[in-house]
Amino acid sequence: METLIRELIPHAPQWGLFVAPAIPEDRLKGALADYAHEASAAEVVALYDATWMGTGRDGAVFLRDRVIFQNTDLEPPQTVRYEDVVGVALRRRLLGGRRIELQVNRGRATFTLSMDFSGKPKAAPYVARFLHEAMLQASARAAAEPAETTDLAAVEAALDRLRQAGRLSMRDYQRLLEVLRSS
Repeated sequence: METLIRELIPHAPQWGLFVAPAIPEDRLKGALADYAHEASAAEVVALYDATWMGTGRDGAVFLRDRVIFQNTDLEPPQTVRYEDVVGVALRRRLLGGRRIELQVNRGRATFTLSMDFSGKPKAAPYVARFLHEAMLQASARAAAEPAETTDLAAVEAALDRLRQAGRLSMRDYQRLLEVLRSS
């Protein structure tokens, strides 16, 4: 993911975007102290500083496996693993601002988080594109990984579909079910 961050997030201080090793130390310290307590400076690949004063105390830090962000001090920090992102949408705000809506899935719950780019809207398309590509890569990687255990219900349902479609004889269907249930 580090390569993807470096490819898609430009080093653009005028938009509040910084890529390591050129992240200003004071902004990085501000982010780590204010909302990204769980990260270390060595883990941060890129930083979005949403503050007007350049303190780094609001915005986002991009790590190899997750993004940690906080829109304002009035909101709690959010940590989102790239593999949990199931949707990314770039939205316009009134008066020219932007926000990124993230659909995040954790277990059985899917919810929406919003990253605010009101102060520096030109950074939003770059971050949105990165998050979208990170989502696609993470899901492709997860699909390619072999399952640790067999989902017996899914296999049985697939056998049922094959039997109903006439692609599997009743004798073979019963033998396969027998093998499946004995394991």
